[in-house]
Amino acid sequence: MATVGKTLLIVGLILLGAAIVWWYTFFEQVLGDRVKEASDCFYYTSNICSLGSVVGDIPTYSPVAFWAAAAAELTCTFISWPC
Repeated sequence: MATVGKTLLIVGLILLGAAIVWWYTFFEQVLGDRVKEASDCFYYTSNICSLGSVVGDIPTYSPVAFWAAAAAELTCTFISWPC
């Protein structure tokens, strides 16, 4: 189980990193220097967060990547503590 736990930890960290990069890249294109105004959009989607289907070459940010990372980390914690 330790191998599965470590794998989930690594996958979760990669997903979290990807979610941060995707969120920042998308909202920086939309809001520029005011990117911090979209901080709530990191973990849920509201009408303000849904700014269109595509901005430039980057698809609209979806918090699914964040929640997938959180699920992987929580599963890691329950399978093998400490991860």
